[in-house]
Amino acid sequence: MPNKSKINRELVKAFNSILRFGDDVFTNCTVDGTFSSKEDHIVILFDNNMTLDWRIKYLSSMKKKIIQRFCPDESILDDRFYTKFFPFNFDQGKLAEDNKFLVPIRKEVVFNLKFLLASEIARFATDLIKEQKKEDKKLELGCKDLSDEIEKEIEKEIEDYIDYNIIDKVFDKGSYLYGAECVESNLQSSFVKLLSSSITGYENGPKKTKDFLEEKGNCVYLKKGVFDDLKFVKDIVRHEEYLTCRCFDTPKGKVEVIDMLKFAVVDLFRKANISVVETERASYSDSDEDSVLIPIVSGSNGDRYLTKEEAEHVNNIFGMVILNNVEGHVSQKLDNQGVYAIDCANPDIAYCLMDKIMKSSLIIGNKVKDKDTGKDKYEDKVEYKLSIDPARVQAMKSQTLAPSEKVEIDGPSGDSGFGGSLKGRTIHAKNSRKLLGLNYYDEDAQRIKDDNSAKDSGLGASSARSSARSNNPQTTFDQPSISQLDQYSAKKRTSISKNSCCIS
Repeated sequence: MPNKSKINRELVKAFNSILRFGDDVFTNCTVDGTFSSKEDHIVILFDNNMTLDWRIKYLSSMKKKIIQRFCPDESILDDRFYTKFFPFNFDQGKLAEDNKFLVPIRKEVVFNLKFLLASEIARFATDLIKEQKKEDKKLELGCKDLSDEIEKEIEKEIEDYIDYNIIDKVFDKGSYLYGAECVESNLQSSFVKLLSSSITGYENGPKKTKDFLEEKGNCVYLKKGVFDDLKFVKDIVRHEEYLTCRCFDTPKGKVEVIDMLKFAVVDLFRKANISVVETERASYSDSDEDSVLIPIVSGSNGDRYLTKEEAEHVNNIFGMVILNNVEGHVSQKLDNQGVYAIDCANPDIAYCLMDKIMKSSLIIGNKVKDKDTGKDKYEDKVEYKLSIDPARVQAMKSQTLAPSEKVEIDGPSGDSGFGGSLKGRTIHAKNSRKLLGLNYYDEDAQRIKDDNSAKDSGLGASSARSSARSNNPQTTFDQPSISQLDQYSAKKRTSISKNSCCIS
């Protein structure tokens, strides 16, 4: 029987990952078992600048958005979730030292996390049906290129049709995690097929549909025990994080949460004493997807790539190789000195990267400023973001990797997400997942360098915690002079401005 705490951790990670793309809902929940010998606790870590009022508003906003996304019909909310428990009620939570908000993980909390995960998987199935119906409609009309107005009308018509015919259904919470009523039998067949394949498709997912899915007339139910397998839940999390990281080439301003997470990666490097000033996107020589993220640091003789020593320093902090030498497999060349980069299409790397961001992040709040006056636009309007806590990064234990794990590779890893057509793969957009198409990547909105002098995270007002950074000795490395950086295309470079809250 898997360790209960391990399953709790993966369910909370799944909770974080599925919230990121619904109306900019985000959180940094982690699990800690040290506060009580009887039960684990969900931990939300706030920055020092977050007043009690701001924290309450943040939690209330998160609850409201979860309801809007997963159960817009609030009349059946109590029938689908345990609404007296997290994340629908925070009365059992308490504030602890170091600005931690703690919520005991009772059995009702675990069920709520499973209910939400089941709802997300079902939403994915209905989203795929909508995408298929849209493509079928275009073929029926006999043209691929439609005006924006006509395309929007078609999309709305199909989405309304699916939403009307596949309806959330009240279910027995003692036996099931999700229920849906399908008005049309053809839609029910498609829904069951896609829902089943989205679960059996995971390496450690159940392989027999009857073990996790039940049909009663025109109703479809997901059985209660489907997420009791630790390896299966971890597979889901890995896949969600992999999709997140593959979105890192989304142009700035398109998806706020992606902007924030991309900058968190840079900020994490900075707090680990790696002075990243820019990142460059690149693709492997056999791919057109810019999935490779190359950090560029400030050296004594100008901008340069990471050295092998710096890459190993970061890898040791992460406890796995997230920076690999991709020279010879991307267009960038550096006289065999190495190009160390993050393969965002590798599920294991994505999982590790997002896990470290969650564990080392704080939720901060900044009042919304008027663009013209620079003053607070609304007295009670607060923007919430993730910021990397330098104290938590410094507390990470550096691990010496085994010789077999050292930073040398021969091309993309076997699990990098390549090796076949991108058609049919899924990727998150702002409010839903979308199928990857040939026109997904927007070359018009690549990054432009603006300020190489930034040294802080740039996430608004300075945190009181930030002072801890200056009191620690800086890690130093040999920094050879490299002058080849001016060969880069400006369209694929990202600069990190001191006044910018994200990278594009």
